[in-house]
Amino acid sequence: MKKLLPLIVIAVLTGGLASCSSKKKPNVIIATKYEKPAPQGPIRTDDYKDTQSFKWLDRDYVCSIERIADDSLPMVKDETGQLFVDNRVKLTISRADGSVFFNRMFTKSTFNSYIDDDFRENGILEGFVFDKVEGNEVRFACSVTRPQSDEYIPLVLAVTRNGDIAIARDTRMDTELEDDSDTDDSGV
Repeated sequence: MKKLLPLIVIAVLTGGLASCSSKKKPNVIIATKYEKPAPQGPIRTDDYKDTQSFKWLDRDYVCSIERIADDSLPMVKDETGQLFVDNRVKLTISRADGSVFFNRMFTKSTFNSYIDDDFRENGILEGFVFDKVEGNEVRFACSVTRPQSDEYIPLVLAVTRNGDIAIARDTRMDTELEDDSDTDDSGV
């Protein structure tokens, strides 16, 4: 055992020295460099057509909405330099006998008074859908949006029975609940 003791001490000391002399590894993080994608050719929104029948002032009508990407309109550029083609929307309201009551083409400039400078420069006319008939008006929901973004300005376009239009910002939120007097919230 006495012969083994010096060997054990030498082994322990050698192991201790070896652990003290090892180098610590640096905390190196390897990451690839992000390169902004190069803009591609102008992006066009898909063309869209919808037809909706409705009853208005005790008569049957049909509205047709056609959205077309229009290269003749000024293009919009996002923060990466990507170009987008703006849209033109044709709204036609016809009577049951097929005669045209209302026919007009809309562009983003139609809504200039209702959008800010940022959306005038960086937005496109994207949404345009039939909403409802309310009294003497047929209402449509419209929107000017930043391309490929969730940011938009909601608008309401109303066509009167005389064929005039009225435009306003839509201040209603889709998530607002209508006033329901039958609801009792006292237990909440």
